[in-house]
Amino acid sequence: MSGKILNITNGDAFNRYFLSEFGGDAIPFCEAMMDGDTVYEIYSDDFTSLRASELGVSADEYVSKAHLSKFSALHEYPRLDLWFGKDTFCQMNLLTLLAYLEQVDYRGKVLLNYIDDETFSVIEANISVELGSYNDIYKKILILKENPGEIGVLVRKAVELYFDYHSDNGMLARSVRENSEMNDGELLRLLLEISAEYGLSDIQAQKLIEKYKEK
Repeated sequence: MSGKILNITNGDAFNRYFLSEFGGDAIPFCEAMMDGDTVYEIYSDDFTSLRASELGVSADEYVSKAHLSKFSALHEYPRLDLWFGKDTFCQMNLLTLLAYLEQVDYRGKVLLNYIDDETFSVIEANISVELGSYNDIYKKILILKENPGEIGVLVRKAVELYFDYHSDNGMLARSVRENSEMNDGELLRLLLEISAEYGLSDIQAQKLIEKYKEK
């Protein structure tokens, strides 16, 4: 497979778009690392069990959805092109992927393309990624919950919003408490409107309402 490129995208929607527009080899990175706990060794049995529980699926379903069989073939490709957004949801997934590439000692070329999640247009293209620091960043942010110094190709604002999202005094938590008079549907719409930089899903917004809405 000399010279072939594997595209790793930020999810099923963009992956379908990419394949329909450009073809080639592409697989989605299907996770939600912005939520829940994790362990250091990515895609280990402990990781798979923990993340499957967080996502509410069986371990077998997780393995299938995460395309682990395809990720095991990364070394067959001399180049990886990554396609991710700049919101917090995408950035925590990107961080996990970069840490995984270090853990499996991937030696090929890695290029990052930042895309708009809504329009799929490219914001920044062909950013060269130098692996070597992302294991430590992954550990600090997603395991130790510490704000790191250097963040490589990650977006600083997205990292800051990760900690804000998990804070009882963060913007989203305050918005829920301050608008507790709204019904859940109205509050859900409000959260989705103000959380574009977080990349919040309906499920995540509903969890915030359940946690912070004053009864």
